[in-house]
Amino acid sequence: MGNLFENNKFEIEVEGLKIAVNEHMFKEQQVYRLVFDDNRAPLVITSAKTWNGTIWTSIPQGRQKEAEFFGKEIRKHLKT
Repeated sequence: MGNLFENNKFEIEVEGLKIAVNEHMFKEQQVYRLVFDDNRAPLVITSAKTWNGTIWTSIPQGRQKEAEFFGKEIRKHLKT
């Protein structure tokens, strides 16, 4: 993929669930690929600005609740 750059790898733990997180930049958009230790499908998320503020969304759409929940956990991790 031409414009994909991996920046950061880290792991977070949420409610006993371990998640490997890979941060990427793709065409000036920061995205995160999450790999879960409970065998659920990986999840790719990004934050987006809307009229109501910033939200987390899944790529492709369809796992919005997970994106919002784990996006907030990633933001907490990055602030510490």
